[in-house]
Amino acid sequence: MPAPPPRASLPPVIWVRTLGFLVLSLGLAGCQDRQARSDNARLTARISALEQQVNRLQQAQAETPAPTAPDGFMARAAAQNCANDLSRTLETYRRDSIDDSYPTPARLMLPDSCIDQRVQWLTLTAQAYAFALTDENGGVLVRGSGP
Repeated sequence: MPAPPPRASLPPVIWVRTLGFLVLSLGLAGCQDRQARSDNARLTARISALEQQVNRLQQAQAETPAPTAPDGFMARAAAQNCANDLSRTLETYRRDSIDDSYPTPARLMLPDSCIDQRVQWLTLTAQAYAFALTDENGGVLVRGSGP
């Protein structure tokens, strides 16, 4: 019967290096855990402070009334938009016409922005126009004229 092969053993230097590597890695892992716990605690405190700040801001916003537009602001703005579009339509018609005149009331197509507006014609001739846009009480919101 042949003799068993000799057992290979690691030299003592390799054991020392392996043991040193193991101790070093455990030490570093411990430092990282402490650092991570410290970072997490700091971040948790910061998140709590921010959540409290957000809650205070939301409460303050709920208590403050929202700003509102002045009375009639939207009606005046819509009327001004209509007046601008109507003047542009009239001037475009005049510029494109053969005899350089404004349209008659029958030939005039009001712009879409004027659909819900009350247009009162003060003058609409071949050479001039003037109009007023009024509210439901007859108060003048905007005037327009040309040339």
